[in-house]
Amino acid sequence: MALAWIFEKKSSGRPASQSRTRNAADRYHLRPMPNEDIHVFVKKIDNTRVVREQDPKANASAWKTISMAGVFALIVIGLIVPIANSYLAGYTVAEIEQKNNQLQAQLARLSAREAELTSVEALAAAAKNQKFIDPTPDSMVVLNETRSGAVALNRNRP
Repeated sequence: MALAWIFEKKSSGRPASQSRTRNAADRYHLRPMPNEDIHVFVKKIDNTRVVREQDPKANASAWKTISMAGVFALIVIGLIVPIANSYLAGYTVAEIEQKNNQLQAQLARLSAREAELTSVEALAAAAKNQKFIDPTPDSMVVLNETRSGAVALNRNRP
């Protein structure tokens, strides 16, 4: 409390000795608050019967905003649709490639099986198992022994 008397003197405007010897009633007295003498009266305002005046430009402004939002939405959709389409087309291409790979593998298996079954050894074994024998010239029947150059012709006769 060495320098406190300087601040007391400046704030009260009295010497420090007088400010220390205040009476008991003045001891608890507060300084006046700023604007404490102003009284604020709040009046209830009823605006239920007030109707806002129609702004002639508001309708045009609203339609302009709606049209701009629509144009913006169309632009966004126009940009998103090709991207989504190419993305979905990628899935389709991947599915087609996978199906193509499956079909090529199946073709390779079937070609190997066909080559195995049509080999000379396999055909000879199948003929032996089913008791196939080569026909003799006597057992052969020729259906058209005389081969003439005539062909069937369908014409309406008058």
